[in-house]
Amino acid sequence: MELEEDALVAAAPPPSSWPGPSRRRHILQFLLHACKRLDPRPIVKYSALDFFAGRFLPALPRKMGYCGARSGRAVRSWLLEPLRDSNLELFALVAVWIASKIHDVRPLSVKSLKALGDRIISDQHFTCRDFADAELVFMEVVEHNIGSSSIAFIYLEELLIHFRLLHMLYQFLSRHGSFQSFLGSGLLHHMMKRKS
Repeated sequence: MELEEDALVAAAPPPSSWPGPSRRRHILQFLLHACKRLDPRPIVKYSALDFFAGRFLPALPRKMGYCGARSGRAVRSWLLEPLRDSNLELFALVAVWIASKIHDVRPLSVKSLKALGDRIISDQHFTCRDFADAELVFMEVVEHNIGSSSIAFIYLEELLIHFRLLHMLYQFLSRHGSFQSFLGSGLLHHMMKRKS
């Protein structure tokens, strides 16, 4: 699993000069650790990584006025001034939350994110209201640019894998004459699951 995390950190968009390499690595590892604990679908994990590392972190210095030329208007919030690691970790969780809202039928609840944050953010405990505030700040920093068209191919790859697995299963079961019994048991299992 650590190899997957290293590959995802390496696949993250190229780092800007801010935050520094060690701080950036720590924050991205935090994001991946949170994803490991939350166990979202891969598309949610990749979207969160793109939103946080590819959009939020590069835009943050400009929005806070760290660079010579500001892009758009500056964003002011107690979550950004001063900008602590715990606040960046909160924004990482918010990126997962936003990605979950986009890609999941039942998105992660703020209570589940708060409970996880209470366990893995050591410096500060954030309230549910803080998560909502952080979501607004996150959206302002990225100028509401949370479309995931750049990672749509990942979702299509995930679907392709599922179709290939279903096709292989169909071929195996049809060769062994148990396809009808498999479908019948699957339908029965689905109906029993819906009743409970």
